[in-house]
Amino acid sequence: MKKVLIAFIFLIFSIKTVYAHNPLSAMYYLEVNNELGILSVSVSQTGLHEALLKSYSKIDFEQLPEDEYKKLAVKYLKNNFSLSANGELVKLLNGGLKLGDHQTDFKFITSSLPKKINSLDVTVHAFQENENHQTIFSVAINDVMGKVILGSKNNYSSNLIFKDNKLITKSNTSLNPNYIWFIAFIPFVLVVKRIIPVINKV
Repeated sequence: MKKVLIAFIFLIFSIKTVYAHNPLSAMYYLEVNNELGILSVSVSQTGLHEALLKSYSKIDFEQLPEDEYKKLAVKYLKNNFSLSANGELVKLLNGGLKLGDHQTDFKFITSSLPKKINSLDVTVHAFQENENHQTIFSVAINDVMGKVILGSKNNYSSNLIFKDNKLITKSNTSLNPNYIWFIAFIPFVLVVKRIIPVINKV
């Protein structure tokens, strides 16, 4: 049993490592409990840096202090994320991030969410500067999971419809075949995300 557990943990971290090296993908995970939302975002450091270079071309990143780089990254993410619940805008409030050599993790608290969610309208334009980028947006409402793929074919936007806080429909999406293997392991990655918190606040 111990060997199985060790192998399982190794598999999880192997998947996380491979994902962290993929500059063409990002994962957004919204967890909702008792009207409180927490948004976690994971993206490769390469993908993040390329997007910042293209979006803020006048900034000399070689001379930019790390604290300012982090603030810019948080600003970029907030400016390129839009979420509405039941037609009401949901804001990203306090946030933090953890820079890594290969992967960067963000975490934000959202403004209050409706007790009963009937629909979510989500748009994530972050990282679309990177060619062939796709975003995996997952949501868990009281531990009930749903996910959607955001890409150029749906303008990085989707409308999700819920019944009794369970996802029943979503707008049409198209997934790059190269991502199919990764989708199957999303639950494992999310488990890891609960274990590894974001440390630095900005």
